[in-house]
Amino acid sequence: MTHIASYIQALAFALLFLVFINGSIGWALIYVLAGAGLFSALSCAFSRRRFAVEIKPRAEFAEFGDRLSYDVVVSKKGFCFLPFIEIKIEGSTEVTVQTSLLFRRRAVVTGAYRTERSGMNTITARSAAVRDFWSIVRFRVPISETALIAVTPRPIEYSGPEIIMKNLPSEDEEAEEGHSVMSGGLPGYEHREYFPGDSLRRINYKLSAKKRRLMVRLDESNGLASTNILIMDSGLSECCDMAFALARQLVMRGGTVKIFHSGDSITAATPETLTKMREWLAFRYYGNAEAAQVERCESEVPFSEKPDVIFSGAGEISMVSQS
Repeated sequence: MTHIASYIQALAFALLFLVFINGSIGWALIYVLAGAGLFSALSCAFSRRRFAVEIKPRAEFAEFGDRLSYDVVVSKKGFCFLPFIEIKIEGSTEVTVQTSLLFRRRAVVTGAYRTERSGMNTITARSAAVRDFWSIVRFRVPISETALIAVTPRPIEYSGPEIIMKNLPSEDEEAEEGHSVMSGGLPGYEHREYFPGDSLRRINYKLSAKKRRLMVRLDESNGLASTNILIMDSGLSECCDMAFALARQLVMRGGTVKIFHSGDSITAATPETLTKMREWLAFRYYGNAEAAQVERCESEVPFSEKPDVIFSGAGEISMVSQS
């Protein structure tokens, strides 16, 4: 039974008492009930904007597919008489949390969020509804509180067109111990420690035996084997996933990759810098619909560093001719 139904029943009882039993007591009951209802409604109307909502994720950085918890903190701002507060939360799913500020200054409600796309994820409180104790009145209160969670690219394998890097040594080419890239761009090879996913055919076994750890050969002059990847501002999170999958594949083959997005860029040529690229991509915003028109207007503007691959939409790939 709802509070409003109980209130109506109490008024009906007072009216029956007034008519059939005792008029004075009946009127007294009606006055008390009416006064209580009026005070409840007016205090709710006065208090409806005297509370604050804050969303606090328990982690601000997550892997794709993680399930995280967050706290919805509701606190009073001065006098506030709100027995019932309902807050609509938009995240991976839309939920409504309920709390009360009747006898406390601060209330905390815990919710759950599942990361379902790469880049900056948002948990947003867009509206609230407050009711008085008897549910006589109900007010909708617009609010705008957003929390951000950075999510790393989805771990997928690159499945687009093959990218051929310039001056990349063939897989069956043997590396000679002691060869390295020399200043001035003289030919030779440099090495780094083996990383899972590297081709076994690129291992320099002589150097590995000497250093007592697996060493793999890189390409001639990393700067000549650079691949530029552009993620369009309007591209969805799938573009981030595919771009990083391609970058990981190229770096594991010994290449250098530079990713551009929203006027910024980052370069990776080793597993360590690849990890930094992965984190950098997590803190980007994808799917800016308003950017589509801007991109069309700027499509004729020369790119400062010509991209080799462009990702747009929901992961569509465009290969740029280097002629």
